[in-house]
Amino acid sequence: MNPFKRLNLYTPDVMREYSGQSRGELEPHLFAIAEESYRRMIKDNRNQSIIVSGESGAGKTMSAKYIMRYFATVDDLDNKESGGVSEIEDAVLSTNPIMESFGNSKTTRNDNSSRFGKYIEILFTRSQTKQGQVGVKICGAKIRTYLLERSRLIFQPISERNYHIFYQMCSGMPSAERKEFGLGSWETFHFLNQGQVGTIPNVDDAAEFVLTQKGLSVIGVSVAMQWDIFKLCAGLLHMGNIKISSIRDEASIADDDIALIKSCELLGMNKNEFKKWLIKRQISTGREKLVKNQNASTATVARDSVAKFIYSQLFDWLVKIINRNLAKDEAKSNNFIGVLDIYGFEHFKKNSFEQFCINYANEKLQQEFNAHVFKLEQDEYKAEKLVWVQIDFDDNQACIDLIEGKLGILDLLDEESRLPSGTDTSLINKYYQRFNIPTQKFFIKPKFGQTAFTIKHYAHDVTYEIESFLEKNKDTVSEEQLGVMNSSDFTFLKDVIHIEEPATPVEDLSGPRRGGAPKKPTLGSIFKASLVKLMETIRSTEPHYIRCIKPNQTKKPFDFEAQMVLAQLRACGVLETIKISCAGYPNRWTYSDFANRFFLLVPSKEWSADPKKLTETIVMNAISAQDKYQMGTTKIFFRSGQLAILDGLRQARYRTIVILLQKNARRHIYQSRYEKMREATIALQSDVRGWLARRKYREIREKIAATKIQRTVRGWLQYRKYADLQKAALSVQKLHRMHVAEKLLEHLRRVRSSVAIQRIWRGFVCKRDLKLAFGRILMIQSSARRHKATKEYNILKAESKSIGKLQEVNVKLESKVVELSQIIAQRNVENKALLEKIAQLEGQSESWKEKFTSENSKSKNSNVQNTEMTSEMKKELRELKESKDTVTKDYERMVSIVKKKDDEISNLEQEVTRQKEEVRRLKEDMKEKPKPTQEDPVIVTTLRKEITSLRDQMSKIIAGKWRAERIADNSMVNQQNDSSYSTYTSPNSASPPSNRVISPRNGLYPEPRDYTYHDYNPYVKPTEEFDGVEAEKSLTMLEDKLLEEEIIESLITNLRIPLPSTQTVATKKEIFFPAHLIGTIMIQLIQNDLSLHMQHLMGNVMKAIQSLTMKFEDDYVSAFWLSNCYELLCVVRTAQDKEAREQTRRRIQQGRRGEEESSEAERALDKLRGDLDYLLIEIYHGWVKELKKRLSHMIVPAVIENQSLPGYICKQSGGLWGKWGKSSAGTQFTIEQLLNFLSKLSKTMRCYYMEDSMTRQLLTELLRVIGVSAFNHLLMRRNFCTWKRGVQIQYNVSRLEEWCTSHGIAEATLHLQQLLQAAKLLTLNKTSPQDIETIFDVCFLLNPTQIKKLLSLYYAADFDSPLSPELLKIVASRAVLNEKSDVLLLDLEQAPDFVKPNARTVDQVEKFVPAWMSLPNIAQAVAGTA
Repeated sequence: MNPFKRLNLYTPDVMREYSGQSRGELEPHLFAIAEESYRRMIKDNRNQSIIVSGESGAGKTMSAKYIMRYFATVDDLDNKESGGVSEIEDAVLSTNPIMESFGNSKTTRNDNSSRFGKYIEILFTRSQTKQGQVGVKICGAKIRTYLLERSRLIFQPISERNYHIFYQMCSGMPSAERKEFGLGSWETFHFLNQGQVGTIPNVDDAAEFVLTQKGLSVIGVSVAMQWDIFKLCAGLLHMGNIKISSIRDEASIADDDIALIKSCELLGMNKNEFKKWLIKRQISTGREKLVKNQNASTATVARDSVAKFIYSQLFDWLVKIINRNLAKDEAKSNNFIGVLDIYGFEHFKKNSFEQFCINYANEKLQQEFNAHVFKLEQDEYKAEKLVWVQIDFDDNQACIDLIEGKLGILDLLDEESRLPSGTDTSLINKYYQRFNIPTQKFFIKPKFGQTAFTIKHYAHDVTYEIESFLEKNKDTVSEEQLGVMNSSDFTFLKDVIHIEEPATPVEDLSGPRRGGAPKKPTLGSIFKASLVKLMETIRSTEPHYIRCIKPNQTKKPFDFEAQMVLAQLRACGVLETIKISCAGYPNRWTYSDFANRFFLLVPSKEWSADPKKLTETIVMNAISAQDKYQMGTTKIFFRSGQLAILDGLRQARYRTIVILLQKNARRHIYQSRYEKMREATIALQSDVRGWLARRKYREIREKIAATKIQRTVRGWLQYRKYADLQKAALSVQKLHRMHVAEKLLEHLRRVRSSVAIQRIWRGFVCKRDLKLAFGRILMIQSSARRHKATKEYNILKAESKSIGKLQEVNVKLESKVVELSQIIAQRNVENKALLEKIAQLEGQSESWKEKFTSENSKSKNSNVQNTEMTSEMKKELRELKESKDTVTKDYERMVSIVKKKDDEISNLEQEVTRQKEEVRRLKEDMKEKPKPTQEDPVIVTTLRKEITSLRDQMSKIIAGKWRAERIADNSMVNQQNDSSYSTYTSPNSASPPSNRVISPRNGLYPEPRDYTYHDYNPYVKPTEEFDGVEAEKSLTMLEDKLLEEEIIESLITNLRIPLPSTQTVATKKEIFFPAHLIGTIMIQLIQNDLSLHMQHLMGNVMKAIQSLTMKFEDDYVSAFWLSNCYELLCVVRTAQDKEAREQTRRRIQQGRRGEEESSEAERALDKLRGDLDYLLIEIYHGWVKELKKRLSHMIVPAVIENQSLPGYICKQSGGLWGKWGKSSAGTQFTIEQLLNFLSKLSKTMRCYYMEDSMTRQLLTELLRVIGVSAFNHLLMRRNFCTWKRGVQIQYNVSRLEEWCTSHGIAEATLHLQQLLQAAKLLTLNKTSPQDIETIFDVCFLLNPTQIKKLLSLYYAADFDSPLSPELLKIVASRAVLNEKSDVLLLDLEQAPDFVKPNARTVDQVEKFVPAWMSLPNIAQAVAGTA
């Protein structure tokens, strides 16, 4: 009951008192009902509803506010650690001042009357408390409103006000804003001064305006948008002041009307257009449209309709904003409690359409109350099989059928509203004709007048005036006025009038319509549908009823009018409820609950495990009258007052038991005190002794444990120290051995160099000393000879005259000359034999050439007849070619040998000539000298020495020539015996074979120097042996298995790939070092004639790369190795080109310019290049396939479902797709995430210096998949074919195009054009055949079948018009022409072929080894080529 005064009945202390208590344990209260619904929701996990009803002014709104406040604070009443009301709970409570400001007003019965109905669903979610219990908390709220009283905006009866917000703006708005909006006192506005009341006692409108602003801010409305709301409200006030005059029965508005100018200025509308369509209206007659002037009253109605339309749309917009901000976590909610605050039953002197709808809603609620209270109560008595006499109650179903039944009042009203000639008079006549019959008891025709009808409601008979029923039921604005508002410059106004969702379709009970145009729902049909939905919601919950009573009409505190209260109790069915309570059994308990509460009323020996039997024992002992209770099947029922008696007996029993317990407890306390002290002393002693023993035991254990820990720790430390020392020792040993080896190598090099230097220096010193010694000896000899010359002159003269000695010497020299002549003759004979052999070989070669020519001609003739050569012919031809090459090489080798021998013969001939000249000179000297009579002994001695020296020189010359000839002969013999050498020329051989010799290791080395000096150099041979050891060591290192394992394990499988980063960009050599190191090893193997080993190694390398990249664990692994494979391919191509140039140079030097035979190295490189091409393509296609798989989950959510533009948000429709969308709401992707994915991929490839053509192909392919998948998905989804969704898709596609342009792949946007044109098709106008032609012109990439499919899936949303069947027929006729050839869905698998980039030439193969990698074998092999 409303006391009309604030009382301390709703404080937090009162809330805390009712929290956790059962409903019957305390006095009746709002909080008791709220607590019961709250606890039942938690316990039964079922939604609850609280229906607050009563007359206007009975306190329904305040009751709903207190209930909401209780729900917001109930969890914090007993929680001392709570921080108070949460943000969402504060937001829920902040909706009250907003809804009251825009939906409440002052009436004659209530100063804060709700002029709309609302159903607030307070959403709860379950959570875990700090104590580990499961609790609930508010996670949001939703508001549903019903039938805002629109006419309140334009008219108020005497002593009533308009909606509170207008008076709050006039009182509380700052002066600057009031001046800007043109606001003054409320008396200056027609919409506010009709009731002649502008204030409410004890209410400060300025303070309420501040609360309204605060509430808007709490629910998330920005300050700028708040001023847009107030600006719109101010425009409506000025609209009401527009003066419409009548000139010759036509409406007229002055052009300088201040209210018109200010209203259009605030609302951003065109003044002339707005004025035009206020005083004129357009009538459509077939294909023509006529503009007709209106009279003043009709123009005033049009003005008021526009104002009502804008304000109702503003109210709906506020409700949607509140729901959007408060129901963010709706998916998390488990249950809700709905609070229904709806208008009470109204009965005035003049009742119109609003009172009819209000009383219709109360009829529905009363029916639900009857079903809940009366039917369910008596049905429970029947179910429990009680002895019960049925109580009759008034069922208002017949009255409801009169209103909402088939061809009822609402159906006839809607039918009349749709007729162009429908009037209120024709409507009331239809009512009289249809319902004024004897069988209809709830419709009464007045005795006087033809403009009213009476309905017998459950509470009172109400007479309704038919005036304005049709107008209020339609309550629409014309299309021209709506167009003026849509063309407004005020963006907020356009947002408000577009906020309305498509109305819920209402079943038409009047049968099918002739026309194909859709029905526009009326206000009555909308209200009926909302009531049906409300009843369904209430039935799906557990309802609780609160009946608010208004004690008096004058709103005086504590003034009680008995008749008025009695009428209200009778109207709301409370009297029937009291009647049932008196006649029936208002209190009921289940047997288990009753036994648990009152089992103490009987002795324990009479207790039973059966609750029903124990309950019967209790009531038989406690209640003597048998008619005070009845036993049901599952419950026991008590009449009023019996539970109080049982509670009194229970309290008395409790007191007796407590006294008994206290007596025994006191005795037990004193008796046990001594025993406890004694036991405590003994226990203390025992504990102390035990503590001492445990302490000693603990010390012993700690000592043992400490010793063990110390032993273990010391052992571990020593082991770690030993391991570190061992590791350090091994490292030091390795470094030391490497250092020693390097020093040894350096020492050997230095020794070799030192020996060479020493040899040269010692030779120089020896020659210098010998020259000096010779000089001194000659000087001494000259002196001695001069000294002895005089003494021996005579003896020498005598000896010089001795001719016999000279003749002996002459004979020996002549014999030597003869011997040399014989040797020359023998050499000539050998040369002739060699020339004959050469001629024979040339003849044989010519015969082989002729044979080869004949065979070649035969093979050509056979090729004419047979397309393929037999294997034997190929083998014979190959043998002939090899024989020809062998003969050619032998011929060239013999020519070089003959040339060399000719040179030697010429040298010998010159030597013989010189010797002959010397002999001739000696003979002449002998002739010129006088013949001595006696031989001079000195001259004889000198001549003997000279002959000896000449003999030595001759022997050395002959020995040197013979040795050179033997080397050449051995070379020829070895070359003839070595068939492999005769058929294969080393790729590293740059000189002809005649200039090379075969070493014992079967390797090629340069021919040794021809030492023509007389002194022998002992260091030549050791140097050659040292070079051979180095070459052997290099080959062994390249063929080592450890090198191959290190390449595969350290350089491929376990390689730590540098991660892509924009802060620290790696250089090219840090990215390509695996390819360059592998290429360096490959080149070394080629240079050392290890082509087969190179093919084996590279096969294992490519296999390891393939197994690593085919896992596709990370994108950077695939990008890194794809880039390195291409770099390795470039290195192979560079090596191949270099090898080809080298082979060409060798053929030119060897005189084989026309031959194109490839070497083994070239064939190996060509095969390796083909394998690398295949590996490159395999990695690319595998990676693209993996990226497509990952991208397939992101395309539709990011491109189709993502709604990035806030002004074009559209809800997901129902059906299977809607369920899927809700179930996967947690895994949605946005266009930002898709662009981030592509950007990350592009950055990864850019960081690894991937070839630009491969990067462009990969990104273009991904964008093609995005365009095709999104297009195909759009063709298969009906719920996405709306114009708002088209705008969202165009925006997402434009983001993708901007990304392509910014990343330099503008050609990829071509794959998005079909999706873009499909989105444009959804947004284009589709109302006329010309629009269809425009669609086909704009969407030129789409075939007619695809356009037909999209238009068939299109459905109208918001204010859009659906497609007419005629337009669909036009599109279908164009699609039939190419229906068989057109393809509906794009082929996702038809990807363009991968264009492999051409391998470039690598200028320099880097030998860079990162510092953080340990590659000893690779580093040693690479260092060998430095």
